[in-house]
Amino acid sequence: MEKREPDSEEFIRPQRKWADVVVTFYPPSQDENSSQLHVRLVLRPTIPHPDFIEIIGQGSPSFQPAVRLGLDRDMGKPVDVLEIDSNATKEQVNELEMILSKEMPHLKKFCSPEGDPEIGKLIGTTGEVLQSYPLALTQLLIADHMIKATTIFQ
Repeated sequence: MEKREPDSEEFIRPQRKWADVVVTFYPPSQDENSSQLHVRLVLRPTIPHPDFIEIIGQGSPSFQPAVRLGLDRDMGKPVDVLEIDSNATKEQVNELEMILSKEMPHLKKFCSPEGDPEIGKLIGTTGEVLQSYPLALTQLLIADHMIKATTIFQ
């Protein structure tokens, strides 16, 4: 990370002002004991986003604490913020997959009733395969935007 920091400063961060979605992974608070990361998605009104109020409302009560939608300001402008806690469970991810596939039919081929076991997998620093459910939810949401973009620009 330290080695790539100058590249990030020079090439990645300047693009933030043009981003439709800004994804930030961050560690849980110090009182939480977890190697998993929380995720915060800034959803700018520059492109249409799914109706997360309705999507979150469709979830079971156990789903809702791990996924929250709020309002904030980013670079001085109002934005929606979707937060996914590091303690999101496989069941919560599967539930969101099913809700998203109903709301966004183009995601159906990527989702299954049992959930896609490959979503949210990553390789750790020592080469071990890890599963991150906040990453899985982020991948689904970004996939939705990418698939929609391909249909808009064809």
